[in-house]
Amino acid sequence: MLLVFSVLAALALSACSPNVDLLDESKLKDTSLLTGDPCEAPCWYGITPGETRYRDAKLIIEADARFTIVEEPDPQEDNPGRLLTFAEGENQGCCQLFSRDGEIVTSFLLQLAPDVSFGPVVDNLGEPQYVSGQELSGEQAYLAMVYPDRPLVVYAFVAGPEADLSVHSEIIGVMYMSSEEMSQMLTCTSLNNWGGFLPFSSYVGGEGFDYVGEGVGDEEICPTEQ
Repeated sequence: MLLVFSVLAALALSACSPNVDLLDESKLKDTSLLTGDPCEAPCWYGITPGETRYRDAKLIIEADARFTIVEEPDPQEDNPGRLLTFAEGENQGCCQLFSRDGEIVTSFLLQLAPDVSFGPVVDNLGEPQYVSGQELSGEQAYLAMVYPDRPLVVYAFVAGPEADLSVHSEIIGVMYMSSEEMSQMLTCTSLNNWGGFLPFSSYVGGEGFDYVGEGVGDEEICPTEQ
């Protein structure tokens, strides 16, 4: 369940595939980051991390004919957390809803079809504060833009490690988080300060923008196993 709040693992559902295509048209078609319809981030479809009960969020997904629940593992005796994976129609799972305590939604991840570009997102949300990223192949990488005040993480496609982030970079995912989850991520994840529309390599392995979460490496604050 660390999947849903680890910024570098947030697209693991796609990244674990040998034939991963980050620009996947079968993922969720959603432009609510721009329209705010039916509610503005970090609310989505009436679900707000840190506020909405998990069972109510599940009912919202079940009641919408657009969505299909793909998987929901039974809760474990030593871990009350709940994780629900759902899809749009008959497509493969695109989205995950997570509750750390099994009662309140703490975060959810949406993998998106590439229908929105980063420029309009910046126009709507402003510039992010922090950035991280991961290379998947010579032609595919992504940068994760962190908006602590929302709290929100927006994932933009970059055409390999030598390519630039631009206003035209496609948005391929978004993670909505409770303020508590965002605080933990900022404490326990190494990130870079936002420096503008730069090459992928400036943010991943580059110099000059380093920001390191204060708890990185401290197992008491940021345990490696949960």
